[in-house]
Amino acid sequence: MNTIKYKINKIGICLLSFNRPEKHNSFNHEFLNDLNTTLNLLKNEESVKILIITGVGEHAFSTGADLKELQNLASIEDARTYALLLEETSEQLFNFPTPVISAINGYALGGGMGYAAATDYRIIVDTAKVGFPAIKLGAILPVTCTLYLKELIGMSHSKDLLLTGRIINAMEAKEMGLINQIVKAPDLMKETYKLAENIIEGSTDAISYTKKTLNSLLSVHIQSQKLYAADNFAYLSQTKEWKNRIGAFGKKKS
Repeated sequence: MNTIKYKINKIGICLLSFNRPEKHNSFNHEFLNDLNTTLNLLKNEESVKILIITGVGEHAFSTGADLKELQNLASIEDARTYALLLEETSEQLFNFPTPVISAINGYALGGGMGYAAATDYRIIVDTAKVGFPAIKLGAILPVTCTLYLKELIGMSHSKDLLLTGRIINAMEAKEMGLINQIVKAPDLMKETYKLAENIIEGSTDAISYTKKTLNSLLSVHIQSQKLYAADNFAYLSQTKEWKNRIGAFGKKKS
């Protein structure tokens, strides 16, 4: 599992790192499968009291779906499978039995920021930028990411970010309620571990039940929507406009 790495310290803080820095920690099938496998392993690991997720490298937390992966979706069924894998991984983070903190060390775009939205607390470096540019590619976000976003920042801000695809700085993200805390880059992990240590001073059972209670209504809503949204993603992936936009964006990035 080269795309994901983790370590657990002696008091039960687990640091999980997205490990595709050369691809800005974007998601391909290998990454998503590795992340699913790792989360399944860690959720059954009794020594884990809290989970921190971050990205390897200084440039990006995660820029979401790997553009090459999107270009290679050859059929509606391929696209639907990929969309459901995105949803499953997002739900794994949302429903992880312990609190999860995102330590956002750089760009967090699309599904990358969506995964951060699935976590319980978000700390970001002051130079980072976030956004949801899927609409510029003719794509849509996974329904989980969309609903996490709406839950955090409300309908008005969600429509602003999703319909414009604009990229915002850390301060604007915090003012919207998308981010909890802004820190200088050298202080990111120190402040994240400080928060983690503060949280795990509480009762493990009380923490778990509190998280389940807060998540419960949104979990029901997600279950009712995710298959429909995966079908929409799959349909869009095979349209001429999607292929033209993905191709044009790829040329700009190369």
